Amino acid sequence: MTSRASRQSGFTLVELLMTALIFGIGLLGLAALQVSTLRSNSGGRNRFTATALAEGCLSAIQSEGNNSWIYSAGIKGTGVAYPLARVYTGGNATGPFGSFDINGLPVAVGDPTTVFTVQWSRNNANAATPKAPIMGMDMREFVVTVTWRDQAVDASGSAMPASTLSMSRLIRY
Repeated sequence: MTSRASRQSGFTLVELLMTALIFGIGLLGLAALQVSTLRSNSGGRNRFTATALAEGCLSAIQSEGNNSWIYSAGIKGTGVAYPLARVYTGGNATGPFGSFDINGLPVAVGDPTTVFTVQWSRNNANAATPKAPIMGMDMREFVVTVTWRDQAVDASGSAMPASTLSMSRLIRY
C-alpha cells in the first residue's frame, strides 16, 4: 500500500507563496541597486563635464597668455600692439568664466537651467610671495574652480551641498 504523500506530484500553495516572497525580496534588492547605480552614473557624468569645463577654461587662458607673451616679447615684430583685450591679467586677478547647463553648454548668468559655474583665479605675481612667477619664463599659476549640484535635496528634503572641482596649471602670461 502506498501512502498519499508519495503520490503527490506538484507544489503546495504554501511552497508557491514562499517562492514568490523570496523572488519579490530579490527584485526589491535589484531595484534599490538600480537606483544607486543611476545616481552614481549621474555623479560621474557631472564630474566628467566639470573636468571638461575646467580644461576648456585653462586652455582659453593658455591660448590668451601665449598670444600675449608672443606680442610682449616682440616675436610678432617690434611696436606691434596686442590685438585682443587681456582679460586674465592683474596681481590677484579672479573672475567668472561662465555658467553652463547639464550638458556643459553655455547659458546666461542667472538662467534657471544653470548647473555648472566656472571661476578662475590667477595667483599673486608679487616676487615676495611663494607663488611668484617663475623667473625668466613669465609663468603664473591659474586655478579654475567648477561648482555644481548633483541633486538639489536628499531623501529627507535637506539641501545637498555643492560639489567642487579645482584644477590648476602654470601658464606663460
